[in-house]
Amino acid sequence: MTRKLVSLFLSLVLVFSVCSFASAEELNTTDEITISFLTWDDFELTQALADKFHELHPNITVEIIQSTTADVTATLTNLAADNNLPDVFFWLDLDPLMANPMCLDIAPYLEADEEAQTLLYPSLRRVGYVDGKRCYFMPGEFLPAVIYLDKAVFDKLNVELPSQDWTWEQMLDLIENMTDPAQGIWAYNFFMGPVTLGPVALTDHVLGEFGWDGENYHFDTGWVEMVEKQSEYARLGYQAIQGSDAYLAVVPDDMWPGESGHVAMQMDAYWTMNNIYTQTAALERGLQMVPYNSPLGEGTEEAGQFSWIDMVSIAANTEHPREAYEVAKFLTWGKEGWLARAELYGTLTNEAGDKIYRLPGSLPMVQDDDVNAALVPLFPDLGYWNDWESYLANIQNPVTFGGRTIPGFNTFIADYYHGSDYNGYTGIEAAINAGAIDPYDYTDSLNAAGRSYYEDAMKVFYSVYGE
Repeated sequence: MTRKLVSLFLSLVLVFSVCSFASAEELNTTDEITISFLTWDDFELTQALADKFHELHPNITVEIIQSTTADVTATLTNLAADNNLPDVFFWLDLDPLMANPMCLDIAPYLEADEEAQTLLYPSLRRVGYVDGKRCYFMPGEFLPAVIYLDKAVFDKLNVELPSQDWTWEQMLDLIENMTDPAQGIWAYNFFMGPVTLGPVALTDHVLGEFGWDGENYHFDTGWVEMVEKQSEYARLGYQAIQGSDAYLAVVPDDMWPGESGHVAMQMDAYWTMNNIYTQTAALERGLQMVPYNSPLGEGTEEAGQFSWIDMVSIAANTEHPREAYEVAKFLTWGKEGWLARAELYGTLTNEAGDKIYRLPGSLPMVQDDDVNAALVPLFPDLGYWNDWESYLANIQNPVTFGGRTIPGFNTFIADYYHGSDYNGYTGIEAAINAGAIDPYDYTDSLNAAGRSYYEDAMKVFYSVYGE
């Protein structure tokens, strides 16, 4: 039998095996086994979920291994070299995983799993398929980029808040019309700005940063417009720039613009609501931040909403791949696990007896009414706003950092996008901000360079994982 036929035979055997055990409820192993699970945060919650899984499957113990974001890549590389990887593990950077035979192909499990095929957000069903056929990771945690609109500032300017299903064009209109120097108000401040959010919000069928569609970047849609606008907005004074003379004249203590009460819109992260905007200090200063998801461009098809999505893989050498998959699913995106998670978000306390979460610490990755119904009561009534149901309904197509989904992305960005010379400036954004180049002249070369870095990374991947 040829190698290709052997490979086909083994693949078919695995598919039939997976189809025989299509859900967590059908786990019929009776052996006492332990599945190790590596993560870097939410340790109390993760342990509680592991305990819930053990209650459902008493013969399976989930061992939680704690790491940090700073150490996880080196830790995984060292464990792989020692042939001692955890059965399930979170990770941050894709390329080291693709350069080492760490990950199990989980496509047969996902493709036999009705929840994965019908409940996962459509964009999340496609992550992990590095070569379009084999899948080496799935979504582990989802925290969207959030655009906070300060209702107090909108009221001060006598402007109505948009609806939760606002568009990208409406957002730009607000940026261009909400600055009022006489009242010390800037239109916006950002953590992740239009250059990051725009290319996924304005590109059809997008899977990654800068319009990545699975094979090519599209710097000619979204990026080229937004890199120019973002630079223009700073020059026109629409952006609150901390430390600048104009900002210090209004905010002498140089407080972060996002909590100063002087910006109409803060482009930020989901966790900022828990860490800052529901805290007493922010509320007493009069901030009334309403969360919005990053809007989509008008008329787009399957455009994206930029998000932080941490990925999770199953070790290639796990002795219990079926059980490892079910553990990973329950502790990350699965509906059953999310119903358990909703209960824990509402009740989990720390050693001092204080509730750990003011609101859910992350958001579901499945489109499911039962999960949303369990979560909505856990969000706080802010007094000035309480439409969390609409907020959750407008998460449609999350897309995350390129370095987590696109082979070669980090090297491309570091070496070419930020590291190359552009008319005497290092980095293309620096050159654009200085007015030294026209970004429209560089879209083709950026697309070509990005594709080249991708191809180089895929050569490494094929050398490790085979064709």
